[in-house]
Amino acid sequence: SHNDRRDDCVSGDPAMEEHHQEKRQDERFSCGSPVEWAYFNKPEKHSARMLNFSHSGACLECSQAPIHGATIMVRLEAYQAECRSDCREKSDCPWPRWNVLGEVKWRRDIAVRGGPLFGVGVKFHPPV
Repeated sequence: SHNDRRDDCVSGDPAMEEHHQEKRQDERFSCGSPVEWAYFNKPEKHSARMLNFSHSGACLECSQAPIHGATIMVRLEAYQAECRSDCREKSDCPWPRWNVLGEVKWRRDIAVRGGPLFGVGVKFHPPV
């Protein structure tokens, strides 16, 4: 079912990854950078952390989850130059652009203890 694909975003289970690989057209890069998201038509911004991304979408971890189906803007707070992820050479970061516009495809409560925490899947709108 389409519901089980949400697990590979947060579980990191290799079997899950493999199972879903064929559904993904693009290579996925893990990331730990802080990002901001905002509803397309609203000024207030919310903090999140990018868990991984590809050229067609991203998985975010945030304490306030956007509404399913909403269009949101995602902005990498420290793009390339000051990226705080130690994942690869900074100049080599494949994050597509400063701001991306996308649709919230799923959200999942991943809180273990403490405050609320959600995994959120975003599918990017193609750039115009």
